[in-house]
Amino acid sequence: MAPLPSSTAERGADEARLLERLLGLYEEERQVYDRVLELSRQQGRIVRTGGQLAEVRQVLAQKKSCLDLVARLELTERGSKAAWERGRQSWSPEGRARLHAALCRVTVLIEEILACEEENDLEMIARTQVV
Repeated sequence: MAPLPSSTAERGADEARLLERLLGLYEEERQVYDRVLELSRQQGRIVRTGGQLAEVRQVLAQKKSCLDLVARLELTERGSKAAWERGRQSWSPEGRARLHAALCRVTVLIEEILACEEENDLEMIARTQVV
């Protein structure tokens, strides 16, 4: 574990570096989750219109690829996230607010995806019970 920087200038430079890395991470994740939401909606349309199971499987494979990418992104920035947490109390309120806002944007997307997936599951169950 690296020691926390001692001077204000060092802390400011470390904060800026970590903040940019993490903001970049969350922006990339937001873009990937946007794609996952789009795919989830596509899956719902396929199910509602009586599409083929093969079409659903293709969409599921694409969603899995997206989620695998998010996992890789998270692993890549694991150290930056840990460093941010260690120095969190000394980071600026502005930096913390920017990071919080980025996380909120990602969280909202994840919540939308979960709601869409729940609708898809219910639709799929309803369709299989009719058949």
